[in-house]
Amino acid sequence: DVFEKRISALEGGVGAVVVSSGMSAQFLAITTICCQGDNIVSTPSLYGGTYNQFKVTLPRLGIDVKFAKDDEPASFESLIDSH
Repeated sequence: DVFEKRISALEGGVGAVVVSSGMSAQFLAITTICCQGDNIVSTPSLYGGTYNQFKVTLPRLGIDVKFAKDDEPASFESLIDSH
C-alpha cells in the first residue's frame, strides 16, 4: 500500500496499481479496457510471452487479437473495426 501511494504521489495521480511483472501489467491493462466480444490489433513482432497471451489467453476470455501482417500503419488500419 505504501509503495502504490508513493508512486501515485510521484506521478501526480489519485491511485496506483503495482504488479510483479510486465506481463501482469499488460494483462491487467488489456482486461480492464476490453471485455468479451472486443478485439485488439497487434504487431506481429512480439516477445514470446506476449504472443502466447494474445494468441491463447485473451481468446479464452472472449477477447480476439488480430495480428497485422507487418508494422506498416496500413496493415493495422485494415484490421480496425467497431469492436
